[in-house]
Formats: sequence, structure tokens, C-alpha cells
Amino acid sequence: MNHDEQNNEQIPFPVDVPLLQDISHYLQENGILPGHSNAPIDETGTFRTQDQLELEATLNAQQQYGSDVINKFVKEDEEININACEDQRTRKQNLLKKFKGVSISIQTRDNQVVSNVPIDSLIDLCDTFLTLASSEHWSSFVNQDFIFQLEQFQKDAVECFLNIVQIRFKSSTSISDLINSDHIIECCYIAHFLQATEVTDEIVSVIQLSIDSENCTSICVLADELQIPSLLQASMKFIMERLDNIENDGEIWNDIPAALKHHIITLRNAAKSSIIGRGQTKEVIFSSAGEFLAIFHDTLTCQKERLNGAKQRQEEIIQERLRESEGLGRFSRRFVQETNVYGGSVEDASKKIRKQEERVKTLQAFYKEQKAIFAKDMQSDSQFRGKFSL
Repeated sequence: MNHDEQNNEQIPFPVDVPLLQDISHYLQENGILPGHSNAPIDETGTFRTQDQLELEATLNAQQQYGSDVINKFVKEDEEININACEDQRTRKQNLLKKFKGVSISIQTRDNQVVSNVPIDSLIDLCDTFLTLASSEHWSSFVNQDFIFQLEQFQKDAVECFLNIVQIRFKSSTSISDLINSDHIIECCYIAHFLQATEVTDEIVSVIQLSIDSENCTSICVLADELQIPSLLQASMKFIMERLDNIENDGEIWNDIPAALKHHIITLRNAAKSSIIGRGQTKEVIFSSAGEFLAIFHDTLTCQKERLNGAKQRQEEIIQERLRESEGLGRFSRRFVQETNVYGGSVEDASKKIRKQEERVKTLQAFYKEQKAIFAKDMQSDSQFRGKFSL
């Protein structure tokens, strides 16, 4: 037997040779992965290495540290606020004790004076008097027959407001049982002027429940002047719901400030046009007519650009389909119908484009109309300077 024959001779496979291990078992046995007996297993049954455990512990420690820091700052802020409130209450109580039994005089319109007004009730409910009483020099003025000026208000309205303050200082009687309907608007101005927040809020609640077709526009102007959003929204809602009746009453409609009329017309036109998108739930507020026109012009320009882009893309698809139909050959092209080019997605897109064209036309007409309306408003010196809510 030569050498080649020996190489070609088959060597018998030993029976006792074990099968090869799989890769996982091999790695575990050689220490690259932890073994089954002591390796941690997560919820999915996956073995985790020591590096993974250390990384997880580090991340948990960092998250816990960040949470502890945030909780610490929040607790410190809460303690500061609590201490500030306690200091303010203590300061107010000390001032009430200091000025107990002290009275002042208040001068009203036409040089009429309301005398012997207890100052402690005003300090308790009016931030203006609380600030004045906190001054180191104010007590000396009070001892010298100090007269507080409220010359812009009638004496009867001031007395009505003072009566409310003095009763509320001693009890929790409802303002609706104390205030006279003839003075409620002026009392609201006085309370706002003296920063009597609690009294102002209750008066506003009474006014809000008393809105009708005769006072809705006046209340709207009042809410705008005093910057009371809830009252402005309630009065404007009432106006919009009954606008047809208000317009038909020439006396009421002619008494409305020009800018307020423009505001009402804008809201009505916007509600009837497509300026408000479908599904919109939040109000869009504009602080002035100029801002409203500028933002609306940008919106209109964007709508036009989108429409032109859609038309351009539609034409590109049509031309592409025409080129494909021409490439079919002379005989096959005879069987290509025109509907294959202008049908399907092209037809659906054409419908959407036509709708968008109508919307842009509506917006354009609305913009021109409001631009003409507000051009007069911006040139006039009107009382109403409210925000435009759409």
C-alpha cells in the first residue's frame, strides 16, 4: 500500500467522542457569561452580565439623586411660601391692632367728604391701604387729619363700597345682599382701584349673573377697562348669541363704541366663514387689530403657498402619466383612455384642490373686509381696546 492509498483510507469515528457544545453553553462554561446557577435573570428570562448590573445600579442611583434634589428644592420653596404667608398674616394682624379705632376721611367727587371711616376694615380687605399702612411714615399723616382722595367717584357709590367693606370685615355676608344695583358698576371700579380683590371678585360674579341685552355692551367695555377675562368672555358670548336683536335696536347699537362694533363684526364674520378650522377647541387671542391683521395675512399667505404647491404637484403627476402613456407604443396607446390619466388619485386631489381654492377665496374676502373695518378703528380714538378672540 503506497502513501496515497494510506491517505485515502477512512479513519473510523470514535463512538465515545461527546457532541459539540452550543455557543451559549460554551461561553458560560468558559466564564464569559455567568452560569445558570448564580446568574441573575430578568422578567424575560435573559441573563445579565456584571457590567449590565453595574450600569443599571449607576442609572438608578443617578435617578434617585435627581429626584432627591428636586424634592429638596420643592420642599424649600413650599417652606419659603408658607413662611412668607405667615409673615404677611402676622404683619397684617399687627397693623390691624395698631390702627384699631383710627378713622380717616375720604374726599369724593364735587369735594364732598366721607368722614369717620374706620381704617382697619380697609387695611384688611384693600391691598392699597395695606401697603400704605405698612409705610413707616404713613401713621404720622393719619394723625394729622389725613384725607384720602377718591375724587373720580360719586359720594353715594363710595359710601356703598365702604358699607360693604365694613360689614364684610365683621361677617361673611354676601355682597349681593349689601350692594345697591344703582352703584354696582361704580363699586366695581372702586374695588378694583383700591385692589380689594375679594370684593371685586364677588361684585364681578353678581354682574356676570345680571347680563342682559341692555347692559351687555357696557359690561363688555367695563371688563375690557379692568382687564377681567371671565366677565369679558361672558358679556361677549351674550352679545354674539343675541347680535341680531341688538343690531335691530338702533338705540343700543348706536351707543356701542366703534371699536367694540368692529370686534363684534369680526367675531360674527369669522364664525360664518372658514377662518376657524374644524376641530379647533382653543381660542386664538389677538391683542390688537394690527396684530390680528398681520397674523391673518401670514396665515392667508401660507394657505396660498400650499395651494400653489398642490397645483404644481398635480400637474407634475398628470405630465408623468401622459409620458408613460406615450411610451406604450402606437398600438397600445389607442387603448389608453383619458380617465386613466385624470382618474384615481389625480381626480381625488383635484376635488381637494377645488375645496382649498374656495377656502382661500373666502379668507381673502374676509381679510379685505376686516382690513377696511379696522383701518377706521385704528385711526379713531375709541374706548374699546379689547383682545380679539377667535
